[in-house]
Amino acid sequence: MANVFDQVGDASVFLDEDVLKPEYLPDLLPGREKQVREMAEALKPFVRGRKARPLLLHGPPGVGKTSSAKFVLNQLEDYSARVQGAYVNCWHHSTKQSVLAEACRLLGSPVPRRGLASDEVQTELFSVLAKKKIGMVLVLDEADRLFHRKEESLFYDLLRAEVPVALVGLTNEPRVFGSLDARAKSSFNALFLEFPRYSPIELKEILRKRSEKAFRKQACPEEAIALCAAFASKHGGDARVAIEALWLSGRNAEKRGARTVSEGDCRAAFASQEKLHASQAKRLDGLSGQEQKILDLLGEPKFSSELFGELGLPERTGRRYIESLVLKKIVAFEDVDSPEGRRRKLRKLV
Repeated sequence: MANVFDQVGDASVFLDEDVLKPEYLPDLLPGREKQVREMAEALKPFVRGRKARPLLLHGPPGVGKTSSAKFVLNQLEDYSARVQGAYVNCWHHSTKQSVLAEACRLLGSPVPRRGLASDEVQTELFSVLAKKKIGMVLVLDEADRLFHRKEESLFYDLLRAEVPVALVGLTNEPRVFGSLDARAKSSFNALFLEFPRYSPIELKEILRKRSEKAFRKQACPEEAIALCAAFASKHGGDARVAIEALWLSGRNAEKRGARTVSEGDCRAAFASQEKLHASQAKRLDGLSGQEQKILDLLGEPKFSSELFGELGLPERTGRRYIESLVLKKIVAFEDVDSPEGRRRKLRKLV
């Protein structure tokens, strides 16, 4: 009997598939030149030892906020040895202690994730900056998560630090920053930078630049780029949707054993994306307030006991909500090793 892998074709349209992955950071950011320059202008005084005005990058998902922030961080570190950047995603690090611990790790001075109070971790972070005689540009992606977790005091503490710290916040919800208390508001005074939705022309340029590195020569025609850009434009000008569509189109071409992406490959990619998004939306539709609250708290996997404490619910009630989410395939349990032995954590699926 022939091996099943021998029955699968070897034809590939890709030259470097990694270029189409979400975490890939390109050398150029089409459509975001203005925002990148404004960020550089705002941070330039910080390199010279002056206080930096906080930055708040806001706009809908998929409009280049994260890529622009990481791009500027890389450029800043290349420009000056006196500054080090630290990118922290607050969806995964949604407490003051967790953010500070991750910043310490990125600066080369890891601290335990648990067992230390946030004030102790903050002291360690400031000590590291003082010893290294450097400033830190701290990028807080999904920064609104800190408000949802009532951890926004982090902004006040960092803005009043005696060591040089510059803050860059990224959010889809800029209005939440209006709820900062009076102490933090007086120090925050952020420069708001809007990231509007990409236009169809900008989406085409983004895909064209990616395709030059991702695909073999002539494997991705202009027609495929235009179709994927148009599809993403209909879905809110989201560049991630456009890039995923182009990647799926290439995969579809490979399944056919073709060496060129066709219109049919693109249409099939769009159909699969629509089906996935519809399935996710259906599962999330009609959640109760407590079920939604559980999802909001699951930025990173957690033990059930942790969730019950944060929810303020009796264990029996909390377990009933969790069982409902498991049945709907919105969350799942994963086995982890802990000092107490093998235990189960909850993680989000959608």
